[in-house]
Amino acid sequence: MKKRGIESINKRFFKSMSLVTITFVLILFLASSSIFYRHIFSLESDSSTSQLNYISEQLGYFLESVDNYSKTIISDSRIQSYVRKYNSNRQKFDAVSQLNIKNEINHVIQSTPFVHSVSLYSTDLSLIVTTEIYPYPGGLGQVPVVEDEMWVPRLKYSKHSHRQKVHALSLIRPFYNYSTGALLGYMEIAIPEEAISAIYKDKSNSFSKLFIVDNTGTVQSSDGSIKLAESYRDFPGIIQFHQSGRKLGHSSIVLSQYIPALDWYIIYEINLYNFLKPTFTTFIISILIVFLCIIASLSLSHRVSKTITSPIYRLVSHTQKIKEGNWSPVQEAYSDSDIGLLFEEFNSMIAAQEKLKNDLLAAQKLKAQLSLDLLQQQVNPHFLYNSLDNICSLAEIDEKETLLDLVMNLSAFYRQGLSNGEFQITVREELEITKSYLNILKIRYFNLFDYHILCEETLLSCSCLKFLLQPVVENSIYHGIKELTGRKGYLEIRVQEAQERIIFTIYDNGIGIPPEKESQILNSENSHFGIKNIHQRIQLYYGSDYGLEIKNAPDIGCLVTITIKKQEVGSNVL
Repeated sequence: MKKRGIESINKRFFKSMSLVTITFVLILFLASSSIFYRHIFSLESDSSTSQLNYISEQLGYFLESVDNYSKTIISDSRIQSYVRKYNSNRQKFDAVSQLNIKNEINHVIQSTPFVHSVSLYSTDLSLIVTTEIYPYPGGLGQVPVVEDEMWVPRLKYSKHSHRQKVHALSLIRPFYNYSTGALLGYMEIAIPEEAISAIYKDKSNSFSKLFIVDNTGTVQSSDGSIKLAESYRDFPGIIQFHQSGRKLGHSSIVLSQYIPALDWYIIYEINLYNFLKPTFTTFIISILIVFLCIIASLSLSHRVSKTITSPIYRLVSHTQKIKEGNWSPVQEAYSDSDIGLLFEEFNSMIAAQEKLKNDLLAAQKLKAQLSLDLLQQQVNPHFLYNSLDNICSLAEIDEKETLLDLVMNLSAFYRQGLSNGEFQITVREELEITKSYLNILKIRYFNLFDYHILCEETLLSCSCLKFLLQPVVENSIYHGIKELTGRKGYLEIRVQEAQERIIFTIYDNGIGIPPEKESQILNSENSHFGIKNIHQRIQLYYGSDYGLEIKNAPDIGCLVTITIKKQEVGSNVL
């Protein structure tokens, strides 16, 4: 039983310290990991955003250049002249006229590498002329032309073979006679998809995807990681319409850049696993460091718990020896002020207890015998053991201030109670003993009761028998207040003078005394031995005119009155 109790203290203290240190290490690890990975994400996101900005700027340059080319072409006087000629008499528009228009167009665009072709169409959408080597059939028949310019995805033949189709982005705009304002036709300038994807192909890698989608989620340009004209399955959940953004998917980071001129989006999708793979080594090292820190904290917690609890174990073990009759003081010395004070006061208590025991055993008279009986009843080991058990409990939960308060009150109770074996003390000392006892009980029975002590100043230096009040207070607590339910206990002690007598009145609001037992208490041989002992001692020391009276209070609880003769310290008793 003893071993199990000691292990319980040690284990609880060890578990508490271990839990605190491990929690601290884990919180520190999680916080640092969160900061580290957020920093990595931020760096990668900033780098990716910079790439998207570059792609957007380069694509914007293409779009702006094509727009400028288109304005130059449709405002060229020769080109307008040839188109008017075509519209007025198509039969006179021969191959020479077509060649002249092509030359004018080529003079404007000057073999720009990102321009696939330039085509001119009449008002009825028939092809007038094109720079395509292999014209793609259909013309503008499937394009819903409008009165303003627009960008549309188109299919064209490759410059190298009419068997190979290529995707292109075409600017289509109407052009008018600059003299009359009449519609002359439509112009188309196409940018091949391969020219657009060349902007960013060298920036993609094996664990990322770069591509451009339109406002329906259809892929219009790609680095090769996804097919053209394919629908991007995550488009509705990732894209914020008409906005650039960044989102974390299930297995990737997705960044998007909005292109207002096209109402399209550049998508940069980075695989999380491959992105985080270089950081795995750092993460594993961090885990090992955390594991080592936990082992170190467990070892340190074990050492600290043993250092703090081992003196308590020794004190408990020594208490067991006292129970067996060995009243020797504790021999160990501790530099720690709190533990050292506890051992010092414990030894002082043992020494005082031993001296009082020897003095009482040597007394021969009935007066000394009654006092011995009283002291044995009041300072019996059970009260000491209960107090020491409370000390152990407070040490387990680290209630340092309450522990010190209990030890100091216990020490004061025994130091003042023993008082070098004297049986007469001052009223002040008797009240101090009672206060110490009540303070110990208030700690032991937390929030069970309150107490109040009132005494006339002139009576504090008067003489009285030792332990007049403590047995009465104990009886009020254990047999009255402790049995209360639904309300808090209250104890009041008043010390007054009346006709050269000192009257102690002890009132409690406990359950009171059953009427049939009121007259039996002073004759009881068992549970109320302390009350009977006080009455006998008072009458032995002061005479039959003095003594103790106990009865139920008029309202509720119990009222005890102790009457003794008023004497100065050092006066003869009888």
